Amino acid sequence: MKMRKLPAIILPAALLLFISAAPADAYLIYFKNGSTMEVLSHRVKGDMVYLTMPSGETGFREKKIDMKKTLKDYAAYRQVLKKASKTSSDGDRLGAVELYRALVGMDKDDARVRFLLGREFIYLKKYDEAQYNLMRVLELDPAYPQVNTRLGDIYYKQKKYDDAIDKYLLALDEDPKDKEAHLGLGMSYARQDMFNGAITELKKALEFRPDYAQAYAMLGFVYYKKSKFDKAMADLDRAEKIDPRLPETHYYKGLLYGVLGVESADSAKRIDYLDKSIESFRKAVQLRKDYPEAHADLGTAFYKRGSVARAVQEFKIAIAQKPDMAVAHSNLAGIYLRQGYYSQAVSEAREAVSYEPNLVESYFIMGNAYADMGDYGRAARAYDRYLYYAPDGAASEDVKTRLERVQREGGQ
Repeated sequence: MKMRKLPAIILPAALLLFISAAPADAYLIYFKNGSTMEVLSHRVKGDMVYLTMPSGETGFREKKIDMKKTLKDYAAYRQVLKKASKTSSDGDRLGAVELYRALVGMDKDDARVRFLLGREFIYLKKYDEAQYNLMRVLELDPAYPQVNTRLGDIYYKQKKYDDAIDKYLLALDEDPKDKEAHLGLGMSYARQDMFNGAITELKKALEFRPDYAQAYAMLGFVYYKKSKFDKAMADLDRAEKIDPRLPETHYYKGLLYGVLGVESADSAKRIDYLDKSIESFRKAVQLRKDYPEAHADLGTAFYKRGSVARAVQEFKIAIAQKPDMAVAHSNLAGIYLRQGYYSQAVSEAREAVSYEPNLVESYFIMGNAYADMGDYGRAARAYDRYLYYAPDGAASEDVKTRLERVQREGGQ
């Protein structure tokens, strides 16, 4: 029997408008002697109240229980939960966090609310806070479902794929039918180019949920990476049919159309594919406000289509959303170089290598910009860095020729 004394829940008057009949996982029974008991349900029979707990059912005389206070307190608890859930569904994650925090302030050992609070922090990308609350759930209830799945989600979003895999495997040990853990495991495998394992896990997720749009979308991405373009398109089409508002589906379609356009020998088809690529990336960024990868790839698609101004705009949006996106800085540097804005090209190229030192294309751009400005010493150093990181790179012979030229021009 779990006995604990807790303060009654006191709510702002505005929250009393949100009354819910949806049951919680557990609630408190108040006894007239001031103690409480956490139960899953209760029933009244005669002058007895029977309380259901994980360990079984226990009966008490009704006169020993303050049923009025119990029902009032539980109703208030449900009101906040419903309001928090609706607030989260409406996209106000910060508002939901404040409501869950209010409940945690009333009962710091409420595992359910801790779990929901951790989930909201994941959406807000506040991974330290999310992890703290989820680990607290495990302390309170080691068997609480899906905690390891959510911890796996945190590691996945942090690109710690090995750690994510460990958590998803733990989740599947606890529940082999956890479709979200199968999805997360499949995505983690995919990000490490472990494509066969990814396909196996994503298909497992679809066994347990045949309408799982996210699983179909990631499966399409895996087939795209394996250059199985027909299969990729078929699965992405399935994902879009199930959930047209899933941003990842449109992003992966944009990637696929882009490759089809590059590989097409037919100029008309190439343009058509590039246009479809642009359309897909646009849908992705319309559906998700913060999607720097899609903005960067949209910039590349615009550039290939000849829309340089739009390409610059999209690269700048990508950088604003993710300042450490080296490839967006490098692509922007390349455009500035071609337009003759040499100092801007150098600035963006330097930003790129500050985040990703082995991004050799940026050293090539930097060297060319310095050379065009007549700064042959810095040009030589940039070309040297290219050859240091990629002595046999695709442009290494061209770089060596340019290096010799700037050394001559600079009298080195």
